[in-house]
Amino acid sequence: MLYSTNSFAQQIPHYTQYMYNMQVINPAYAGARADLTIALLGRSQWVGVDGAPKTNTFSLNGRAFDGVGLGFSVITDKIGLSKSTDVNIDVSYTIALSQNNLLAFGLKGGMSFYSNNLADGITPDQEIYASIKGSYPNIGMGAYFYNQRFYAGLSIPYLLNTPKFRIDYDNNKVELSDHMSYFATAGMLFELTDQIKFKPSTMINYTSNLPLSIDFNANFLYNEMIELGVSYRYHDSLSGMLAIILNKNFRIGYTYDHTLTDLGSLSTHEIMLIIDIDLKKNGPWLPHTSCYF
Repeated sequence: MLYSTNSFAQQIPHYTQYMYNMQVINPAYAGARADLTIALLGRSQWVGVDGAPKTNTFSLNGRAFDGVGLGFSVITDKIGLSKSTDVNIDVSYTIALSQNNLLAFGLKGGMSFYSNNLADGITPDQEIYASIKGSYPNIGMGAYFYNQRFYAGLSIPYLLNTPKFRIDYDNNKVELSDHMSYFATAGMLFELTDQIKFKPSTMINYTSNLPLSIDFNANFLYNEMIELGVSYRYHDSLSGMLAIILNKNFRIGYTYDHTLTDLGSLSTHEIMLIIDIDLKKNGPWLPHTSCYF
């Protein structure tokens, strides 16, 4: 999720609706929502700019057995001459601290594939570079505490160096990242009336060589069906969010982001579909109908 404005340290693409699919940044989230959760997301950033980032994500996760959650995700990210695809598997284990308080630990593992179309690049000295392709392995980890009214997570989704843009194959080796991205997330649920719920949340991202990133989100859920919200990313963007929820099993969401940086008046559009399937599994999890995040 950052930061040049498009990626978390060139590793995880930026989303606005991440709070509803935190599997991409925290493997401990696998299995938290329902017995099987399927999510699709498409994001077009800085519309009208040549080579602007475009991101597509497919992910699924669910509850397996004895507190074990499993997840799988494919993320494609294209910006300029560079295209990358991340394929990851997530495994979590959930401990019931009490009847309603759960603590999960998770591990992430997979591969990052990059393709840099350098042959189409234009350089000041008119040099021509050969296009290159390659891949890197990845591992990550996280923890996630949650109940019906509150959640908090801490994760490092990429422990290894996975640079996405290269001009040669030098130093193409597996090693710990020099600048890991640390993510802290939290959110609460308040019932304002019988029909209106207020869901504030936040995410803090720290990477040693990048500015500290802080998100503030305020969402209002009406009658369990319509959700409206705003999101502010400190010194970066202001976003509006709209979602339609059908029977608590289908969520269709749209966001419009307006950049606040020196890039000028640029807009970004994001569409997400989430499907929660309740297979009525028993185990140390909350009922999927009580998961509002």
